[in-house]
Amino acid sequence: MREYGIPYSDKIIPISLPENQVDFVGVLPTVMEMRGWNKVLSHMLDEPTAGPALSTMLHRGKHIVILVEDNTRHTPVKEILPILCQYLIANGCSLEQIEILVAPGTHRILTNEELWDKLGAYVLTQLKVSQHNYLDANQLKQLDDVFIGDMRVPILVNKIAVEADLLIGLGNIIPHPNAGYSGGAKILVPGCCGGETVSAMHTAAALMGFLPLGMEKNACREGLEKVADKVGLDFIINVVLNEKNQVADIVTGHFIAAHRVGAKKARYIFGVPVKEPVDIVISCSYPYDIDYWQCEKAVISGSFAIKKGGIMILVAPCLEGVAHNHDELLQWMNFDSNDLECRIRRIWENHSSGDLVAAGIAMGAVLARERASTYMYSSGLSITEITGLGYKCFNNLQDAVDTALNMIPNGRIGILPRGGDCLPFTL
Repeated sequence: MREYGIPYSDKIIPISLPENQVDFVGVLPTVMEMRGWNKVLSHMLDEPTAGPALSTMLHRGKHIVILVEDNTRHTPVKEILPILCQYLIANGCSLEQIEILVAPGTHRILTNEELWDKLGAYVLTQLKVSQHNYLDANQLKQLDDVFIGDMRVPILVNKIAVEADLLIGLGNIIPHPNAGYSGGAKILVPGCCGGETVSAMHTAAALMGFLPLGMEKNACREGLEKVADKVGLDFIINVVLNEKNQVADIVTGHFIAAHRVGAKKARYIFGVPVKEPVDIVISCSYPYDIDYWQCEKAVISGSFAIKKGGIMILVAPCLEGVAHNHDELLQWMNFDSNDLECRIRRIWENHSSGDLVAAGIAMGAVLARERASTYMYSSGLSITEITGLGYKCFNNLQDAVDTALNMIPNGRIGILPRGGDCLPFTL
């Protein structure tokens, strides 16, 4: 037996495993922090990865809106924003022209303390800061619909973003269960959209019938980019972080072309090669631990590394419970994928009531659950909540491991210490 350390929020939990049965420990490749990345970023505003220089888009007196993420992501926003603002000032703009719009999608808005932690003193003492609330109809403006295939997508977007003279999006790029990769247009959609638009994107993802983790092109991504094109997302700044959450690479410019370059870099940094799927996967939600809504990413990545009929052990703190603003998630988890797809399609086509955003998230988890049984260790969820997700609850991680090994005595084992953002792929 050998001891392995399993990440759990800010702790490491030791477990014992038969070393000769462990096929892989999916650590991310060691990628150095980009040296002098702040200076590189300044340069890349004038010479972007794709598209024209940011300076060519600037005009005196125009309203500049910068979209930033909430606290569920790790982009170094408070380091990037002063660099960007100083560039804008050097090119004839004033701080009064600039507004920061926090784009949490359907997550809760940030507290004052969280805003200070995310944005920093420079922004909060010198710039106007607003927060998008998808439930506030007064914040939204309706634009002409777009189509994803034959699916009509209503567009409701925050007025501040729509009415901006220049719209800039910040973000980071990691593998994403629905959009293939985060970043690019995703800061706008779902970041600044109303419930109908966000529901449409999750519906498109759910009706694909598969999980597009790590796919640069898919129906959900197509929808995001059509909406972003309609609104006019003018320029992006996306970082790719390494395993220490340091900036390893930067892409700037056109929200599609630059994003594709960044996605390829993210595939290398977050890719975990797997010789073949294993019987038992221990998947840790780190570094996305805040609630099950985020921790579910580890379920999806784990499903890419496990044999059908295997056992997944989900290690997820879920510090703030199941999900904010989505009370129906547990109800949607009661169905199998076929029933869930029929219900989603019926609600969408009949314009019936129902949280399709939660349904879309549930679909990913249900597809993974149908591939493998799931054991869960979490101090943030109750036994009722864990069983409601369709998982078997364990109060001790070693007990979960031992139970899995009793069920599959000679099973091959894999560990995903960063199940929250890794991309397992078969060699």
